[in-house]
Amino acid sequence: MELYLFFAFLLFYVITAFLLQKNLRYKIWTSAFIISFIVTSIAIGFVRLSRQDVMMDANQINWYYILFLFGMISVVLGIFNLWMYRKPLWHILFSSADEDDDEDDK
Repeated sequence: MELYLFFAFLLFYVITAFLLQKNLRYKIWTSAFIISFIVTSIAIGFVRLSRQDVMMDANQINWYYILFLFGMISVVLGIFNLWMYRKPLWHILFSSADEDDDEDDK
């Protein structure tokens, strides 16, 4: 399943690289990252708050713990990255294509 998603996104990136302007391509991919970050954060929050008892063996518990741990690490790192790169992100998401063309010419 993960390979299908990887190749689908790779194909989508190649198509957008050839058909769209650089600014629009950055907006699409940055917005997709931000949306996936928000959905992951909400999903991990629901897992953390629900605290449901599930019948699992020890091997499954280990994998779910690793998944939860690295999911939380990615959420925290995403928050730090959003804070550190807030000005470039604001520029990518809310600038017009004309502004970027002028900067490329310089």
